[in-house]
Amino acid sequence: MFMTRLLSTALLTASMACGAHAATAWDEAVSGDLANLGATPTAVSFSLGSNLIRGTTGRNGAGVVDRDYFTFTVAPGWQLQTLTVLPGSTFLGGAGASFIGMQVGPVMTVDPTSGSATGLLGWWLYNENDIGNDILQQMGSSFGAVGYTGPLPAGTYTVWVQETGTGVAAYGFDFAVSQVPEPASALMLLAGVAGLGLSLRRR
Repeated sequence: MFMTRLLSTALLTASMACGAHAATAWDEAVSGDLANLGATPTAVSFSLGSNLIRGTTGRNGAGVVDRDYFTFTVAPGWQLQTLTVLPGSTFLGGAGASFIGMQVGPVMTVDPTSGSATGLLGWWLYNENDIGNDILQQMGSSFGAVGYTGPLPAGTYTVWVQETGTGVAAYGFDFAVSQVPEPASALMLLAGVAGLGLSLRRR
């Protein structure tokens, strides 16, 4: 009986820590075009739960590139848990590539024409196979970037999205923010799972 209560409490605590809402943080079709310069990225507010970013990027026939830059802050006690490519994202293919990069801080200082990832926290060339998948860890392991593993901690980050091909490509990302688990909650959850295992074995 005690273990059952402990498990219930642990699961409730975990669900409160992870649960939240899904909200559109920015949609270019509604909120307007995201900034085209890394020195002046659009400030976007993130909350606990899913934060959806939708827009378009690409290159016109004259060679003018539409890059999108935005900055967000993960509040103390929170973490960026996942970054998922959303259905509805489109790709130009051919010689083009769909790129997303992230840097620590309120601006993007990396020259988009340099061809170098130096200064980026992480980056990824995403494609159709990434739709519905979390690419956060792949970004952290890409060549030339500062790199990271696990969720990103509280702080300010700037994101750069670009389609390198000629034409217009739509993109959508879900930046999922969660609370950092408290040690006591994690221990309670482990104790509850262990208790459940013992209970099932006795049966």
